[in-house]
Amino acid sequence: MHDDLLVTRGDGLLEAEVDGELMGLHIERGQAYGFNPTATRIWGLIAAPQTVTQLCETLSAEYEIEPDEVRGDVLALLRDLEGEGLVTLTPA
Repeated sequence: MHDDLLVTRGDGLLEAEVDGELMGLHIERGQAYGFNPTATRIWGLIAAPQTVTQLCETLSAEYEIEPDEVRGDVLALLRDLEGEGLVTLTPA
């Protein structure tokens, strides 16, 4: 997975925020998801498509750490979300 990928939300997830964390239900699969606060923030950021680099830069500024320190966690989450069909990753 490369930084020049555009991250776009998939369709079909009903969502609600509960105590600062996102709860989602995939309509077609009937699968429920719980997002921790950081994953909730990333989900909010990709309400409009963003590149992996943009996500890492935004999160690094918010959490006051270097983008390279954020990258591994962001990429791991995106791989999981892509595997569940919740996001699509396309060349930017």
